[in-house]
Amino acid sequence: IIRSKAVILMNIQKEIEFKNLLEEEEFHSLCRAFAISKQNFHVQTNTYFDTTNNQLRDSLMGFRLRVVGERNELTLKAPTDNVHTMMETTHLISAIERDEILSNQSIRPRDYSEFQQLPELLLAFGLLRTERAEISFQGGLLVLDRSDYLGITDYEVEYEATDITSGQQSFNELLKYHQIPKRQTLKKIARFMKAAKR
Repeated sequence: IIRSKAVILMNIQKEIEFKNLLEEEEFHSLCRAFAISKQNFHVQTNTYFDTTNNQLRDSLMGFRLRVVGERNELTLKAPTDNVHTMMETTHLISAIERDEILSNQSIRPRDYSEFQQLPELLLAFGLLRTERAEISFQGGLLVLDRSDYLGITDYEVEYEATDITSGQQSFNELLKYHQIPKRQTLKKIARFMKAAKR
């Protein structure tokens, strides 16, 4: 029983992900092409945390509390040796823990065994709301996101793959087929930080 509980509470995985920002019409065009309707989207909110002097950002790491329905996830993203691959450590928390963190606008990550390497206190610095649709595509997961933060709305397509070479090929072919230009695309947390500096 203890072992199964640990599996449910904590998950460590390598995330191979390709992403591209979209114009609004490109976003709607992909929705039509894959028969994605409003009913296929769900809402998730990300609250991002860092130290006052941005230790995580400067280490190319990110820490967030994601709320999707009744599911509450603390996630640490850390870089690997490939720009398209991140090491993701996720810990599920209760609604009570979630409410306490959001009320305090801070978290002590070392309260959780898998985040011992992080600073003692992290402060919330922003909220990003995303409407997301996910579908299976060529052995991976195709994701369409509409995100709102700091008065900005942006649109994005992501492709999560199990293999970096075939994943890159599938993603490039998708963009080419739908005549979508490749755009340099920062991760959501980086786009948020960039907007916050303006």
